[in-house]
Amino acid sequence: ARGLQKLKFYCQMCSKQCRDENGFKCHLMSDTHLRQMKMLSENTAGVLDSFSRDFERGYVEVLRRRHGVRNRTSANGVYQEVIADKHHVHMNATKWATLSDFIQYLGK
Repeated sequence: ARGLQKLKFYCQMCSKQCRDENGFKCHLMSDTHLRQMKMLSENTAGVLDSFSRDFERGYVEVLRRRHGVRNRTSANGVYQEVIADKHHVHMNATKWATLSDFIQYLGK
């Protein structure tokens, strides 16, 4: 399988995408994933902040380059452009639960 798949079964810590629920379940039990989760438990705030910072940088970069500073644009439209990049940081790995929370953060 090539290209992007649905991100329902994606592990941001390992940068691993699984095809289905069973594959994701197997991944969660793997030694590689368990090591990554141990590292996460030792520095939860740092890892979460790092993913959040990377997501913010990517979003603002797309917003600045493609839409300009003064142009009004849809937040969801920009987000769709961000997630079109195969190597983007997934929002579910950040401190923001929703795109609206992230946009409110940017507004402040």
